[in-house]
Amino acid sequence: MLDAPSPPAPLPPRAGEGRRARMTLPILIAGGGVIGLTTAYALARAGAAVAVIDSGAPAATAAAAGMLAPSFERALHAGAALEIFARESLALWRALAPEIEADAGMSVDFRTDGILSVAFEGEKGAFPEDMRGGTPLSRAQAQAIEPALSGDIASAWFAEGDGQIDPRALLSALPAALSRHGGRLVRGRRVAALKTVRGAVSGVTLTDGAHLSARAVIVATGAAADAIGPLPPGAVFPVKGEALALVRGAGAPARVIRTRSAYLCPKADGRVVVGATEIPRDRSLTADADRIAALKRGAARAVPALAGAAERERWAGLRPATADGLPVIGAAPAGPAGLFYALGHYRNGVLLAPATAAALTRLILDGAGASALAAFSAERFMPEARA
Repeated sequence: MLDAPSPPAPLPPRAGEGRRARMTLPILIAGGGVIGLTTAYALARAGAAVAVIDSGAPAATAAAAGMLAPSFERALHAGAALEIFARESLALWRALAPEIEADAGMSVDFRTDGILSVAFEGEKGAFPEDMRGGTPLSRAQAQAIEPALSGDIASAWFAEGDGQIDPRALLSALPAALSRHGGRLVRGRRVAALKTVRGAVSGVTLTDGAHLSARAVIVATGAAADAIGPLPPGAVFPVKGEALALVRGAGAPARVIRTRSAYLCPKADGRVVVGATEIPRDRSLTADADRIAALKRGAARAVPALAGAAERERWAGLRPATADGLPVIGAAPAGPAGLFYALGHYRNGVLLAPATAAALTRLILDGAGASALAAFSAERFMPEARA
């Protein structure tokens, strides 16, 4: 029986609040996806000097649907540690999303109106016995919650309190919110290598030859993790995902719907995002026409009104995955001192961003909380751990 998670520690207060004096520790973050930017925002709010170096390469966040679904993590991934972390992170989102919106002056379309997972006749085991935080429903009950659903569904599971956010809106809002607290986003430049002095990080070298000083570096480069730091090759690898957006018209769903073949995420900007495929170690960013067609069929099977919906766009992105399904978060176990990882969040980067940011902020600024990240340590990928 899984113990209920303890209440999550809040994100650090805004700069100028609380007892912590503004710190001058220079912290550089390699990677400007949702993990890197959310972590930078948390550090800046806590008073740290922070800069994000972003190459401008397509980020997994921009290709994501933005589902916030901790109820499914125990069933779909690697057990209790990830589920607890995911639930803590969703709780943090409830406070963080309004903070970002206030600082940035724009909406990120954060909603916790539930996620409806549906099964059709013959899909036995569609809802694993250890899936938590939801309610089993009959077809009639599911259609009462979501009238757009097909009459062909057999049963459903409603995860109250789960929800979604708009990743594209979030990627637009975070830089503005970060700037409000003195943080910087440097676009179009790439970290090539770490600089060290006496076993500790002293800065980074960029691909254009420039040197930047720092006493701490966070690697949040997603599927490009092998390029920086001493992680073993292949510890974090890409999984290609393809998706599309349909025009949201009459009869479209009001909330997130999941089936075995597709998920549907209605957005405030008039899209219904439909995804997603999983193709390990494929780095191409071209969406395959046959796989996109299969996603369309899956969407129309769940919500018949989408059968005739116009396609607005299609795309492919790279999710940063690990062999055991757990992210890599925390200090580099073999050094150098001052090097930290925030990698391998796979398809849950948006969901896990607040908890990752809060944990790294405590670890870097206060030297606290390392034991809470033990399950996510990069140590599990080191040669001695696999011996």
